[in-house]
Amino acid sequence: MKNVYLWASSIVICCLVGCAGEPVQEGSAGEAVQRLATAEDIEHACSHAQSPTGGAYTNVSAVTSGTAPFLVEHGAYNVTLPGSGSSYAGKVAFEADEDAEHAFYTDPSVTITVKLGTTVLTPVWSTTLTAEECAGSSNTSLPDYGTDAALSYVKTYDLESGETYSVEFTNTSATLLVIPENLEE
Repeated sequence: MKNVYLWASSIVICCLVGCAGEPVQEGSAGEAVQRLATAEDIEHACSHAQSPTGGAYTNVSAVTSGTAPFLVEHGAYNVTLPGSGSSYAGKVAFEADEDAEHAFYTDPSVTITVKLGTTVLTPVWSTTLTAEECAGSSNTSLPDYGTDAALSYVKTYDLESGETYSVEFTNTSATLLVIPENLEE
């Protein structure tokens, strides 16, 4: 019985500190979940924020109902949310290119909800990013979202290819930067 207890304790400790050096984050139910948004992933997304294709973010207007515009991976989007005052919310559509963990990077930090139909997906991981991790762009023609960082937040989800997801954003201002990324590419 003592050997079983020691073995089980080793498994718990390994999962809490990260086996083989893998970073982990404790999930909502206390289970360990793998954090796949590494420094290299963040650096890659930052490059899209600091130097978007064509020198500008693609303008997209989110919707509250009806057909939502599609975002594609590696794109840098200036998303305008419907609303007024300090309450703005809207959705876009996203289709994963493969079964993998995908990240939605934003500036500023906003509330992100991903749904498949009416089912709200549980995020795998999220964190706030700083200017030290993702410095703001020197490109003065890019929109300014009021932060020193080019990207301020990332939230990841396990997504399946061939499915169309609704990605909903809630913010206190009308515009935000969104960059979707496949973390296994």
